Amino acid sequence: MTLDLRLKLLELTNNRPAVRQKELGALPRVWLDEALAALEGNGLVTFSNGILTMDRRQRIMLAEELIHSGADAKRVSRLLGWQEFEGFSQNILAENGFSTRKHFVFKSGVGRREIDILAWNDTFMLAVDCKHWLRNLSTGHMRDAAHAQLERVTALAARPELFYRLGILNPEGRMIIPVILSLGEPRDRLLDGVPIVCVSKLLSFLYGVSPIDSKLNRVRVELSSQSRLA
Repeated sequence: MTLDLRLKLLELTNNRPAVRQKELGALPRVWLDEALAALEGNGLVTFSNGILTMDRRQRIMLAEELIHSGADAKRVSRLLGWQEFEGFSQNILAENGFSTRKHFVFKSGVGRREIDILAWNDTFMLAVDCKHWLRNLSTGHMRDAAHAQLERVTALAARPELFYRLGILNPEGRMIIPVILSLGEPRDRLLDGVPIVCVSKLLSFLYGVSPIDSKLNRVRVELSSQSRLA
């Protein structure tokens, strides 16, 4: 019942900052009061005078706790907005040994580029494009997204000085793997060397991916760069 309550809270507060306690349904009052007090004690909700409020940080924290409690990651992610989905994905990466930067913007020879989430550890880097897709898309649409992400990563790899600004030492020669992270289960899991990863499979991907996997389209950071764009 606690799991159902937390899912209900995440559902009700989607695009709504506050809900009334009575909207949670006909649950035993004593049990409900205790459950809400426990959630508030953990910083997941704010409860006062029969009104529950949750900000974006609390919703992401609650989503993470639900996953850790065994809830289906896809079901939980569907209850998050696209910005929350990005934050949720960033937190998973951070909790599993990656340093991260969200919305990393840089300039290339053809204009402004942005990486939704740039993540790195001592072994390799990931450039993640978050797609809050609710249903399967055509292979052609997903291939276009994969090609666009590969193009962004190639432009980024041409500017090794940007990595020094992030505190990444000796970035030259390191590999960047472009990744598409989707909400729904992808029809194709690898398109032209770019992995398409469902958020519910993100953990298994992180612990299974290898920077020397020849099936992946890896982009090597250049040894030098003549560009000094801002």
